[in-house]
Amino acid sequence: MNESKIVKRDIISLTCEFLETWLHQILYQRNVYPRSIFETQKKFEIPVHIAMHPDVQAYISNFVQTCYPLMEKGDIKFISLTIIENKESVEKFVFEMNSYLKSTEIPLDLMLETESVLTLADLEQHLRACLIKVNTCKPRVKPEEITFNLSIEKNSDGYPNSNQNSIEWMPAELSFHWKQIVPLKSVPMDLFRFNTFIMESSKKGKERCP
Repeated sequence: MNESKIVKRDIISLTCEFLETWLHQILYQRNVYPRSIFETQKKFEIPVHIAMHPDVQAYISNFVQTCYPLMEKGDIKFISLTIIENKESVEKFVFEMNSYLKSTEIPLDLMLETESVLTLADLEQHLRACLIKVNTCKPRVKPEEITFNLSIEKNSDGYPNSNQNSIEWMPAELSFHWKQIVPLKSVPMDLFRFNTFIMESSKKGKERCP
Protein backbone atom coordinates (compact mmCIF):
# COMPACT_ATOMS: atom_id res chain seq x y z
CA MET A 1 0.00 0.00 0.00
CA ASN A 2 1.07 3.54 -0.65
CA GLU A 3 2.37 5.12 2.58
CA SER A 4 3.33 8.39 0.90
CA LYS A 5 2.35 11.71 2.41
CA ILE A 6 0.17 14.09 0.47
CA VAL A 7 -0.72 17.76 0.77
CA LYS A 8 -4.19 18.72 1.90
CA ARG A 9 -5.24 19.97 -1.54
CA ASP A 10 -4.82 16.39 -2.78
CA ILE A 11 -7.41 15.28 -0.24
CA ILE A 12 -10.04 17.26 -2.14
CA SER A 13 -9.10 15.64 -5.45
CA LEU A 14 -9.20 12.20 -3.81
CA THR A 15 -12.59 12.93 -2.24
CA CYS A 16 -14.02 14.05 -5.59
CA GLU A 17 -12.76 10.83 -7.20
CA PHE A 18 -14.47 8.90 -4.42
CA LEU A 19 -17.67 10.94 -4.72
CA GLU A 20 -17.97 10.23 -8.44
CA THR A 21 -17.49 6.50 -7.82
CA TRP A 22 -19.93 6.54 -4.90
CA LEU A 23 -22.67 8.11 -7.03
CA HIS A 24 -22.22 5.49 -9.76
CA GLN A 25 -22.42 2.73 -7.15
CA ILE A 26 -25.72 4.04 -5.83
CA LEU A 27 -27.22 4.10 -9.33
CA TYR A 28 -26.10 0.50 -9.78
CA GLN A 29 -27.38 -0.69 -6.40
CA ARG A 30 -30.74 1.00 -6.89
CA ASN A 31 -31.28 -0.30 -10.45
CA VAL A 32 -31.77 3.18 -11.85
CA TYR A 33 -30.37 1.97 -15.18
CA PRO A 34 -30.08 -1.50 -16.75
CA ARG A 35 -27.13 -3.45 -15.39
CA SER A 36 -25.89 -3.83 -18.95
CA ILE A 37 -24.74 -0.19 -19.12
CA PHE A 38 -22.41 -0.66 -16.14
CA GLU A 39 -18.81 -1.80 -16.40
CA THR A 40 -16.87 -3.34 -13.54
CA GLN A 41 -13.74 -1.33 -12.77
CA LYS A 42 -11.27 -1.18 -9.91
CA LYS A 43 -11.27 1.91 -7.70
CA PHE A 44 -9.58 2.22 -4.33
CA GLU A 45 -8.46 -1.41 -4.77
CA ILE A 46 -11.98 -2.86 -4.91
CA PRO A 47 -14.32 -3.68 -7.83
CA VAL A 48 -16.96 -1.03 -8.51
CA HIS A 49 -19.64 -0.52 -11.15
CA ILE A 50 -19.42 2.52 -13.42
CA ALA A 51 -22.20 3.55 -15.81
CA MET A 52 -20.71 3.78 -19.29
CA HIS A 53 -23.50 5.74 -20.98
CA PRO A 54 -21.92 9.05 -22.12
CA ASP A 55 -24.78 11.23 -20.86
CA VAL A 56 -24.78 9.64 -17.41
CA GLN A 57 -21.00 9.91 -17.15
CA ALA A 58 -21.04 13.55 -18.26
CA TYR A 59 -23.81 14.51 -15.84
CA ILE A 60 -22.08 12.98 -12.82
CA SER A 61 -18.62 14.19 -13.85
CA ASN A 62 -19.81 17.78 -14.38
CA PHE A 63 -21.63 17.73 -11.06
CA VAL A 64 -18.54 16.55 -9.18
CA GLN A 65 -16.36 19.14 -10.93
CA THR A 66 -18.72 21.80 -9.61
CA CYS A 67 -18.25 20.42 -6.09
CA TYR A 68 -14.44 20.74 -6.20
CA PRO A 69 -14.07 24.55 -5.73
CA LEU A 70 -16.79 24.49 -3.07
CA MET A 71 -14.85 21.84 -1.15
CA GLU A 72 -11.73 23.99 -1.42
CA LYS A 73 -13.58 26.79 0.37
CA GLY A 74 -15.29 24.54 2.90
CA ASP A 75 -18.62 25.69 1.46
CA ILE A 76 -20.43 22.37 1.07
CA LYS A 77 -22.89 21.20 3.69
CA PHE A 78 -24.65 18.35 1.90
CA ILE A 79 -24.33 16.53 -1.42
CA SER A 80 -27.31 14.31 -2.16
CA LEU A 81 -28.58 11.76 -4.64
CA THR A 82 -32.35 11.36 -4.44
CA ILE A 83 -34.05 8.27 -5.84
CA ILE A 84 -37.45 9.02 -7.38
CA GLU A 85 -39.86 6.17 -8.08
CA ASN A 86 -43.10 6.76 -9.97
CA LYS A 87 -42.58 10.53 -9.52
CA GLU A 88 -42.21 10.30 -5.72
CA SER A 89 -38.98 10.64 -3.72
CA VAL A 90 -38.36 7.39 -1.86
CA GLU A 91 -34.84 7.79 -0.50
CA LYS A 92 -31.97 10.21 -0.44
CA PHE A 93 -28.30 9.19 -0.18
CA VAL A 94 -26.53 12.02 1.64
CA PHE A 95 -22.86 12.98 1.79
CA GLU A 96 -22.57 15.44 4.70
CA MET A 97 -19.38 17.51 5.04
CA ASN A 98 -18.08 19.11 8.23
CA SER A 99 -15.14 21.20 7.04
CA TYR A 100 -12.50 22.78 9.26
CA LEU A 101 -11.52 25.31 6.59
CA LYS A 102 -14.08 27.89 7.72
CA SER A 103 -12.73 27.92 11.27
CA THR A 104 -8.99 28.26 10.58
CA GLU A 105 -7.13 31.57 10.59
CA ILE A 106 -4.46 30.21 8.23
CA PRO A 107 -4.80 31.56 4.65
CA LEU A 108 -6.64 29.04 2.50
CA ASP A 109 -3.93 28.63 -0.16
CA LEU A 110 -1.30 28.05 2.52
CA MET A 111 -3.49 25.57 4.38
CA LEU A 112 -4.14 23.51 1.25
CA GLU A 113 -0.42 23.19 0.52
CA THR A 114 0.49 21.88 3.98
CA GLU A 115 1.18 18.19 4.47
CA SER A 116 -1.70 16.02 5.62
CA VAL A 117 -1.43 14.21 8.94
CA LEU A 118 -2.87 11.16 7.15
CA THR A 119 -1.04 9.13 4.54
CA LEU A 120 -2.51 8.32 1.15
CA ALA A 121 -2.96 4.74 2.35
CA ASP A 122 -4.94 5.94 5.38
CA LEU A 123 -7.25 8.05 3.25
CA GLU A 124 -7.81 5.36 0.64
CA GLN A 125 -8.61 2.83 3.36
CA HIS A 126 -11.32 5.12 4.78
CA LEU A 127 -12.83 5.70 1.33
CA ARG A 128 -12.66 2.02 0.46
CA ALA A 129 -14.62 1.15 3.61
CA CYS A 130 -17.26 3.69 2.65
CA LEU A 131 -17.70 2.17 -0.82
CA ILE A 132 -17.92 -1.32 0.65
CA LYS A 133 -20.63 -0.11 3.03
CA VAL A 134 -22.86 1.26 0.28
CA ASN A 135 -22.39 -2.01 -1.61
CA THR A 136 -24.04 -3.87 1.28
CA CYS A 137 -27.35 -2.13 0.58
CA LYS A 138 -29.76 -4.62 -0.91
CA PRO A 139 -30.74 -3.79 -4.51
CA ARG A 140 -34.28 -2.52 -4.90
CA VAL A 141 -36.81 -4.11 -7.22
CA LYS A 142 -37.00 -1.77 -10.19
CA PRO A 143 -40.37 0.02 -10.40
CA GLU A 144 -42.14 1.02 -13.59
CA GLU A 145 -40.60 4.48 -13.49
CA ILE A 146 -37.38 5.43 -11.72
CA THR A 147 -35.01 8.36 -11.97
CA PHE A 148 -32.74 10.42 -9.72
CA ASN A 149 -31.45 13.90 -9.13
CA LEU A 150 -28.29 15.36 -7.63
CA SER A 151 -28.23 18.33 -5.30
CA ILE A 152 -25.83 20.50 -3.31
CA GLU A 153 -26.62 22.41 -0.13
CA LYS A 154 -24.05 25.12 0.55
CA ASN A 155 -23.10 26.83 3.79
CA SER A 156 -23.34 30.19 2.01
CA ASP A 157 -26.16 31.66 -0.07
CA GLY A 158 -26.42 31.53 -3.84
CA TYR A 159 -26.16 28.91 -6.56
CA PRO A 160 -22.97 26.90 -7.15
CA ASN A 161 -20.74 28.39 -9.81
CA SER A 162 -20.34 26.04 -12.74
CA ASN A 163 -18.47 26.24 -16.02
CA GLN A 164 -20.55 23.36 -17.27
CA ASN A 165 -23.33 24.62 -19.55
CA SER A 166 -25.16 21.32 -19.15
CA ILE A 167 -25.95 22.00 -15.48
CA GLU A 168 -29.03 24.09 -14.77
CA TRP A 169 -29.43 24.73 -11.05
CA MET A 170 -32.87 24.89 -9.46
CA PRO A 171 -33.91 25.39 -5.81
CA ALA A 172 -34.39 22.06 -4.04
CA GLU A 173 -37.59 20.99 -2.32
CA LEU A 174 -36.82 21.23 1.41
CA SER A 175 -40.27 20.52 2.86
CA PHE A 176 -40.38 16.81 1.98
CA HIS A 177 -40.95 14.60 5.02
CA TRP A 178 -38.44 11.78 5.46
CA LYS A 179 -39.46 9.04 7.84
CA GLN A 180 -36.06 7.98 9.15
CA ILE A 181 -32.31 8.09 8.71
CA VAL A 182 -30.08 5.05 8.18
CA PRO A 183 -26.39 5.75 8.98
CA LEU A 184 -23.81 4.37 6.56
CA LYS A 185 -20.28 5.55 7.35
CA SER A 186 -18.38 8.41 8.99
CA VAL A 187 -14.98 9.17 7.46
CA PRO A 188 -12.17 11.44 8.80
CA MET A 189 -10.27 13.16 5.97
CA ASP A 190 -8.00 15.60 7.88
CA LEU A 191 -9.43 18.75 6.24
CA PHE A 192 -12.94 17.65 7.06
CA ARG A 193 -15.04 14.77 8.26
CA PHE A 194 -17.86 13.46 6.14
CA ASN A 195 -20.83 11.34 7.07
CA THR A 196 -22.89 9.24 4.68
CA PHE A 197 -26.43 8.17 5.41
CA ILE A 198 -29.77 7.39 3.76
CA MET A 199 -32.96 9.34 4.37
CA GLU A 200 -36.00 7.13 3.80
CA SER A 201 -39.55 8.10 2.94
CA SER A 202 -42.58 6.50 4.57
CA LYS A 203 -43.30 4.60 1.33
CA LYS A 204 -39.96 2.78 1.21
CA GLY A 205 -39.78 -0.91 2.07
CA LYS A 206 -37.71 -2.53 4.80
CA GLU A 207 -34.41 -2.98 2.98
CA ARG A 208 -31.44 -2.06 5.14
CA CYS A 209 -27.70 -1.77 4.88
CA PRO A 210 -26.26 -4.16 7.49
